[in-house]
Amino acid sequence: MGVKNSALADLIAVTLDDLPKQYFEVGWDNTRYEFCRIYQSERMEVDGGEQISRVLMLDQTGNARYRRLYDTDQPNVSDVTSTIRVPWVQIGTNYSWDKLEILRNKSNPKGFVKLMKLRRTDGLWSLANLIEERAWKTPTNSSDDLYPYGVPYYINMLTKGSTAAGFNGQTIRYQDGSTGTTCAGLDASLAANAKWRNYAFTYSAVDNTLLKSFRLAAMRSRFKAPLFLNDPAQKRNAAKRIYSEFDVVADLMDLADSKDDFHRGKDVLGNLRVQEDGLVLINRIPVVPIDELEGVTDPEQGTATKPIYCVDFEKFIPYVQEGYWNEESEPMTDRGQHTTFTVFLDGSHNNLCTNRREVGFVGHLPIAA
Repeated sequence: MGVKNSALADLIAVTLDDLPKQYFEVGWDNTRYEFCRIYQSERMEVDGGEQISRVLMLDQTGNARYRRLYDTDQPNVSDVTSTIRVPWVQIGTNYSWDKLEILRNKSNPKGFVKLMKLRRTDGLWSLANLIEERAWKTPTNSSDDLYPYGVPYYINMLTKGSTAAGFNGQTIRYQDGSTGTTCAGLDASLAANAKWRNYAFTYSAVDNTLLKSFRLAAMRSRFKAPLFLNDPAQKRNAAKRIYSEFDVVADLMDLADSKDDFHRGKDVLGNLRVQEDGLVLINRIPVVPIDELEGVTDPEQGTATKPIYCVDFEKFIPYVQEGYWNEESEPMTDRGQHTTFTVFLDGSHNNLCTNRREVGFVGHLPIAA
């Protein structure tokens, strides 16, 4: 008597819920899977809505003034709020087994479990690679709603031909080579939205000049609310990290070595330190090498930029839709492949920046006009 598809589907579902340990090696593509870790441990969840939106206040009306006795006041109310909007994007993967593969392993429980785990690892590996890849890219163009808003979407390099450090990051370079200045619905090129720009600077070598530029950026991009006013911003316990390609991180390690030839893990080298795992710290912030930043080029000009991103995850927030992140379906078949069982894993997410002046900054090689 044959085995019914419903019985096999139940067996797959039960097995996937509680896979026992089956050891095998995987040739991972990424050294850290940084954003997979962030989405796992530092994400925020939203229970619904067609998009992610937040109210932003970029300026004030200017009602405060010094006054003399018996002066008259002229109360004034202005609309000083804007709304940023980020669309949801959908991501998913799948893994499949043929009925005959399962039946051929039915007398070998270890072989069956290994088959289950291999296929699931295959599907999730692909998902992890896609999450990491798109986290360090902009969408295809300004109208693209397929891909998420990666780090370069919110933390922009200087406009080509410009080397003036400051809150001048406003040009989004899309993957097709086009550019734009409208970020999450607000045009950063408008004078009224000047505070909707990030800090950026250029460098030519990893040296003390770079460190000074970095420290200036760190000081200038940190803002605090006045003591007599409760900060209305959402508070999060989130880390701040620096990201760059491997060569730049290694050069920073060499710079740390040059400061003191006799340093050990956690030894203080000014504000430059080295952790036990070998990662260097600038201003006590870890510098993490990222595979996706290796040899990255400017989509607009095609030149190497060697970016050094500082990202504050209190202001750069990965959002997922509650109840629809890493949602694993029941095993299913279709008429076209009636002996194939497929499990789909789906999710809805995007990244939201709530304050571009505080979200971080970027240093990069100059981009010629």
